[in-house]
Amino acid sequence: MNIKTVGIIGDSAEKPELNSIAEKMGILIAKAGYTLITGGRDGVMGAASRGARSVDPRPETARVIGIMPGTDEKGSNPYLDYIIPTGVGWARNQIVVLSSDIIVAIGGGAGTLSEISYSWVYNKPILAFTGVEGWSNNLAGKVIDYKRTDPLIKVTTPEEAIKKIKEIFSDQ
Repeated sequence: MNIKTVGIIGDSAEKPELNSIAEKMGILIAKAGYTLITGGRDGVMGAASRGARSVDPRPETARVIGIMPGTDEKGSNPYLDYIIPTGVGWARNQIVVLSSDIIVAIGGGAGTLSEISYSWVYNKPILAFTGVEGWSNNLAGKVIDYKRTDPLIKVTTPEEAIKKIKEIFSDQ
């Protein structure tokens, strides 16, 4: 079984505008049969997880995985199918990225910026939401450095993002 994974990264704070986008992304990712990977906490991560879990019935390949910074499930959102404690703190951001085939950034602060950087150096396709507060908006459409020539892919709606995700997977 070929399981495709999409990582959603963004604010852990509860921001209604960002959470609305993330929840819609979770729904679309699950409906498409992709597994959702997040940092397992609240905010964008929780909203995306809630959206994915709300799809009924969900395809077998549409699981919801949270990569936690701590050594247990403490602080995880309640919508995860699988919780993976790492015990490595912020370094878990690298695991989120490496576990994902494609990264979708929705807003975000310093933690999201680190995940975008990891995504860049590990050559992951990065979709970045514009028109929102945070790093996704600041970096959308830009080339970060000389290591790659492709810019972060600008998206404005969940529907546009899932279309791009499907295009990327079909080209691989």
